[in-house]
Amino acid sequence: MGSSGFFLICILHSVIALTCGALMMFYTNEVFVFGHGSEIASKLSGSTPHDQLLIRTSDSFSGLLLFAIGFLLFMVAFVKDRDFQSFFAKGCVLLHVAMAVWRFYFGRKLEDLAHDWLRQVAGDIALGLSWVFFLVYSWREKRWLEFFDPTIDGGDYRRLEDSFDSSLLRLTIDDLRGMAGLATQAPTLVLLGSQKKEESAMTASGLDSKPKKKICCACPDTKQLRDECIVEHGEAACSKWIDAHLKCLRAEGFNI
Repeated sequence: MGSSGFFLICILHSVIALTCGALMMFYTNEVFVFGHGSEIASKLSGSTPHDQLLIRTSDSFSGLLLFAIGFLLFMVAFVKDRDFQSFFAKGCVLLHVAMAVWRFYFGRKLEDLAHDWLRQVAGDIALGLSWVFFLVYSWREKRWLEFFDPTIDGGDYRRLEDSFDSSLLRLTIDDLRGMAGLATQAPTLVLLGSQKKEESAMTASGLDSKPKKKICCACPDTKQLRDECIVEHGEAACSKWIDAHLKCLRAEGFNI
């Protein structure tokens, strides 16, 4: 997440560059008259048709480059990476300082432009200071975060800043996931609870139905009828008494 100050400064510089570039391309003579006066403007326009054509072509191309710089600044204004913003601001400061130095050492030596170099240097310094203010603001903001968490380094600064903007959203999503997880687990927990209750009931019933006597001593009546029938008629003809004895044994708790 980037700084809003970077966006505002880029838009301001972009508007200045776009306006100046358009004026240089289409209103060169008017700009020279407004900035330097009619006498100096006539000298800057050239004395011969050939010189005038070359100067107009050069000024038009310079205006096109300035217009392109303004468009580039407009696109850069939407970059949110703080490291890039800091790097770009430092480069712009160096560029404006270099322009001011050039005007001081070379621009003021030109006879026709000597009286304007101080104003132009002041403009370069003002534009450069806008980027310096942004760098100072970014540095103070970074130091403020490091004051509350000294373990933050340069690489973690941007990630921490991004976490501030998305912490509430992540908290809301985590809460929803937790609620959804509870809602999904609730039927499962109920089912597991019912299964455990059934197993406990079966275990208890199994313990309660455990035979209290040996199998040889259980169901003596049905056992006697079964044995007598088998001796007299054979096992195949006594299925009725055999089933009755087995049923009695199961009722006594034997698993047969």
